[in-house]
Amino acid sequence: MTEPAVSRPKTIPMMTGQHKTAKTRWVWLWFGFWYLFFAFITMYLFQTVSVWPSAGVAVAALLLFGYRMAWLVFIASVLVVLAYFSWLNESLWSWQILFVTAATATGNTLGAVVTYLICRKTSSMAQSFADLQWLLKRFLPATVLCGVVAAVFGVGSYWLIGWPWTPGYLSGMVNWSVSNMVGALVVTPLLMCQQLQPGWRRSMRQARLKLLALLCLSVAAFFLFGPGQIWLPPAFLQPALLLIPLLFVTLTASPCVVFLFQAMTFLLVWVGTTAGYGPFISASQTETDTAMQLFCGFLAAVILVIQALLAEQRRLRKIWAAELLSSKRLLEQRVEERTRQLSEANRQLELLSVTDALTGLANRRRFDSYLAAEWQRASRLGQKVGLMMLDVDWFKNYNDQYGHLQGDECLRQIGQLLKLGARRATDLAARYGGEEFALVVPQAEVQYLKQQAELMRVAFASLHIPHQGSPLGHVTVSIGIAVLMPMAQQQPELLIQLADEALYRAKHQGRNQVVLADEGQARAPVQ
Repeated sequence: MTEPAVSRPKTIPMMTGQHKTAKTRWVWLWFGFWYLFFAFITMYLFQTVSVWPSAGVAVAALLLFGYRMAWLVFIASVLVVLAYFSWLNESLWSWQILFVTAATATGNTLGAVVTYLICRKTSSMAQSFADLQWLLKRFLPATVLCGVVAAVFGVGSYWLIGWPWTPGYLSGMVNWSVSNMVGALVVTPLLMCQQLQPGWRRSMRQARLKLLALLCLSVAAFFLFGPGQIWLPPAFLQPALLLIPLLFVTLTASPCVVFLFQAMTFLLVWVGTTAGYGPFISASQTETDTAMQLFCGFLAAVILVIQALLAEQRRLRKIWAAELLSSKRLLEQRVEERTRQLSEANRQLELLSVTDALTGLANRRRFDSYLAAEWQRASRLGQKVGLMMLDVDWFKNYNDQYGHLQGDECLRQIGQLLKLGARRATDLAARYGGEEFALVVPQAEVQYLKQQAELMRVAFASLHIPHQGSPLGHVTVSIGIAVLMPMAQQQPELLIQLADEALYRAKHQGRNQVVLADEGQARAPVQ
C-alpha cells in the first residue's frame, strides 16, 4: 500500500510569498549597489566612461531574474548619467540633458534586454557558463549585440541633438560597444556564479590556495602593465603572458575562483593602462581604452570557453561513471574523432609550413610575419630595420634556355648562398616569390647592409653558373636595399616598397649591381 500524502500547513504559501518579497528587495539592493559602485568607481576614480563594467551587472540581473530587473537597470542608468553630467557641471534640467539621459538609460536597458532575449533566463551553471553551446551560440554573440544597442542609443542621442562627440560618432560607437561587451564578459560570470553556484562561499575559499597563481598574476601585471616593464627584455613584453596564471586557475579551481581571477586580471590591466603603462598606450585615451578592453575581452572569452570545456568534461565523467559500458564506447568514438581531428590538424600545419620547399629558406608567409614583428620591435626601441631584395637577372631567359629543372637548381644554389649571407641570428633569409629573394636585417646600418649586399653579389657571380641568355655569360643578381627607422603610422610595407624600388633601379641601370633605396623614386613596373 502506498503511504497517504502528507498535507502541508496552510501557512506555507504566505511565508513563501513574504520570503519572495524580501528576496526581491535584497536582489534589487544588491544589483543596484554593484551597478552604481562600478559606475562611480569608473567615472570618479578612473575618470573615464570609455570603460563600463556596470553593463555586466545589468546583463547578470536580467539573466538571473528576468524582465522585472529592467526597471532597476533603467533607474540606475538614469542616476549614473545625471551624476556624470553633474560632474561636468552641466545644467541637469535642460531638455538636451534629459533627452540624452533618457536615451542612454533606454539603450543600456534595451542592451541587457536583448541579451536576455537571446540567452533566456538561467537557473543553473549547467545551463549557462558550464554549457559550451550556450556560451558560443548565445552569450558571446549577445554581449556584442548588447554593446551595439547601447551604443546606438547613447551616441545616437548626441548625434540627434547635434552635440559633438570627440573623436567622432563612429569611433564613439565602437568604443561604447566594446566597453559594454567587455563589461558583460568580465562582470556577468562572477555575479551569476555568486547567485547560481551552490556553496559559492565555500568554493571561494579555494582562492587562498591559489597564492602562487595570484603572485604570478601580480608579477606579470607589474612587468607588463606597470613600472617593471622597463626592466623586462623586449622579447618578453607580451600581454598574452597573463594567460599563464589564468589558465592554471582555470584548470585547477572552481568557476567562482576562475571568474574572480578573470575580474582581477581585468582590474590590474585597467589600473596599469590608466597609469600610463603597457603596450596599449596611444595618443588618444579613447583608443587606449578600446585596445585595452579588446585585449581583456579576448582573455575573458578564451577563459570562458576553456572553463566551459572543462565543465563539459566533468559532466561526461559523471555519465561514464554511471554507465560504464556505454561510456567506454563513447570514449572510443571521441578518441577516434579527436585522432582524426589531430591528423587533419597536422596535415593543415604541414600545408602552412613556414619553409620554402625548393630553397629551404623561409617562405613568404614567414617573411611577412617576421618583418611585421621586427618592425614593431624596432618602433618601440627606436632602432632601424634593413631589407635586401634580390632578383636573378634574366631568369626567364635562363628557364627558356635550360628548362625549369635547371632553373630550380639555380634557385637552390642562390638560396644556399643567401642563407650563408644571413650571418646574425636575427637575420632572416626568405624566398619572396619566383626568382626574387629577401633578407631582413634588424638593427641594420646602411654601410653594413651595402657591404653585405656587395659581398653577396660577388659571391653569386663567382658561382659561374652558365647563362647564355645573359650578356655577361653567367648568372648574376641585382640587389636593392633599404634601411628605415619606423615612425608613427608607418607600416612595414613602406620598407618593402623602398627596397623594391631600389631593385627596379638596379635592373634598369644594367643589372648585376647593388642600389640603395631612394625614397623619392616613383615605382614603375619591372619587365
